[in-house]
Amino acid sequence: MKEFSVKILHEIKKLIPKDQKVEISSIMKNNGITEEAVSILEKDKNISPTIYLGEFYEWYKEGVELELLAAEIVRRNNEYKLENSLDIGFFVDYGKAKKRIVFKLINREKNRKLLENIPFIDYMDLVMVFYYLIHDEEAGNATILIHNSHLKMWGVSREEIYREACNNTPNLLPAAITGMREIIEQMMGEKIQQEETIPDEIPMYVMTNPMKMNGAATMAYPNVVRNFANALGKNVYIIPSSVHEVILVPESGTEGGRLNDMVREVNRTQVDPKEVLADHVYYYNREENRMQSYVCESVTYC
Repeated sequence: MKEFSVKILHEIKKLIPKDQKVEISSIMKNNGITEEAVSILEKDKNISPTIYLGEFYEWYKEGVELELLAAEIVRRNNEYKLENSLDIGFFVDYGKAKKRIVFKLINREKNRKLLENIPFIDYMDLVMVFYYLIHDEEAGNATILIHNSHLKMWGVSREEIYREACNNTPNLLPAAITGMREIIEQMMGEKIQQEETIPDEIPMYVMTNPMKMNGAATMAYPNVVRNFANALGKNVYIIPSSVHEVILVPESGTEGGRLNDMVREVNRTQVDPKEVLADHVYYYNREENRMQSYVCESVTYC
């Protein structure tokens, strides 16, 4: 990949104007995964698309010529780039920024290196980390992960942004719970017979947010899982299908260990490694109003 990055950098330079600059960088993603990416920087602009090189490297190994790959990278950059610079005044001023600070859940153990540079709050064997939710008419929805350096710039504490995030996240990214059967029907584009979907004895519900981004955080919203469990009159298993969503399974004799085995297998074979949240299920006891995993002590909500 390092050799490929040097070669593709050289080819891209041949295709862009001389007043533009191309950079290759290693970007740390979730779960300790680092990916190589390219950015084409235009003069007097403070923002540019980030194009990850993973798929281009795979094409290169399959025999696609460097010239064609470089041309595709430039094409994508031109397609996704913004016409104007992004005004970052909203982020520098904490009085404005705090209104859109939200949290997400990630795996603590898999992200130890990242956690050295960002504020976080423990949540069972997971951690809450914080990001700014951008909404720009031209840029659309984007995020800025909050680092310790941002807290220093704003002059605020971790506890302060934690309080703001606990208030903001359920309001800006409200929880949405949908039955698995309904999701399957929507995917298929038509109603299908009950016996062709999920058996009634194992009802499942998908919980995420309207953006379907970092939606596993909804399991930490105050009263959301509690209200769901009380409405059904049952305790609930929470399956962490990814960082973007969880699956709620009302307790009905289902063995937690069997669900753990299923989660580990699905994570190993079906989920992008960057999107894995945990390798075991969580369990909500409605009488005690407590969430617990099979490896940590139970916790209440923020």
